[in-house]
Amino acid sequence: MSKLEKPLRVVVCGTTFGRVYLRGIAQMPEEFELAGILARGSSHSARCAEEYHVPLYTDIDQLANVGVDMACVVVRSTVGGGAGTELANDLLLRGIHVLQEYPVHHNDVVKCLRSARKATCSYRINSFYPELDTVRSFILTARQALQKSKAVYIDAACSLQVLFPLVDILGQSLGGFRPWSFLLASNPVSEDPFCSLSGQIRGIPVSLRVQNQINPADPDNHTHLLHRIVLGTNSGSLMLTDTHGFVLWNPRMHVERETDGILALDGSDPFFSLAVTEPVTPIKNITFTSVFNGLWTEGIKRSLRRFRETVLAGKEDQQLAQYQLTACQVWQDIGLQLGPARIIAGQSPNPLGLAGFQEAGSENNKEGRAVSKKS
Repeated sequence: MSKLEKPLRVVVCGTTFGRVYLRGIAQMPEEFELAGILARGSSHSARCAEEYHVPLYTDIDQLANVGVDMACVVVRSTVGGGAGTELANDLLLRGIHVLQEYPVHHNDVVKCLRSARKATCSYRINSFYPELDTVRSFILTARQALQKSKAVYIDAACSLQVLFPLVDILGQSLGGFRPWSFLLASNPVSEDPFCSLSGQIRGIPVSLRVQNQINPADPDNHTHLLHRIVLGTNSGSLMLTDTHGFVLWNPRMHVERETDGILALDGSDPFFSLAVTEPVTPIKNITFTSVFNGLWTEGIKRSLRRFRETVLAGKEDQQLAQYQLTACQVWQDIGLQLGPARIIAGQSPNPLGLAGFQEAGSENNKEGRAVSKKS
């Protein structure tokens, strides 16, 4: 950072997921200065303000003389039944740059972009997950793979809550969306948590499964997965095992035939020397503690840093703005095919690691062998 560049004064709006923003901002003192928290005034928000030694504001008018450069709006948008979109638009009209947490309706994005231009401000949607290490690795490796091979299919799955980031991950990996189309493949069986869609992005066939369920009493939980993606090419497949998991490359298996038509299983073709599976990212077992306190914070820091660069440049990235508008359209088109989310009620799962059921399996095997001997 240039010595002439002062830290941007930031206010964080919302303290649920906003806590991750607060942590990220606190770790970048040369780039950002936390000017305060804007929230409804709950005891949780008050504790956050006390922890970070900043004022807690409960009305946007209180920011008038605070000297705020930028706001992170981490409040549910209109499409999620919240006031985040109106808050973002109001902040922009006051000359404050806005980074808004996903998802946002296409028409609301258009409105905010117009307000940003009117006030000479920057506005951007943060889909967050593409900034995580594993996902970023998938995106960059997908681009590299597509320079050497041709995409032939995409197989993807996600929960409803993170559908927009999935769309963004695919768009960044493929270099855009047009043309795109999606149709509901079949009416879901009542017991099946997933809805299946078939479609295409940039002419590439897409099989998409979305867990179209939500628990209104606990909307951020009860997901069976976040993101799982396979990008298949004519040379092999690139897999994102999980949002916080691994990225794997599997060469496409092929065996030439001898002149007599028999498969040349003992051949010397270069294919035979390829590894069946290659990890793109290091295989290491991280805990959810590491995810929430480490990986997520680093992801937010990348998002903040990118937006800061745009703010300091003094010029909105029109290409990115158009890309995000298109991503919103794709997301909404998929949503129309899915229809309303199915309401579910669920209990918290029992914590179960691999060792938990392997040990149980070993005990069952011992009991089984003992019964077998007696009989």
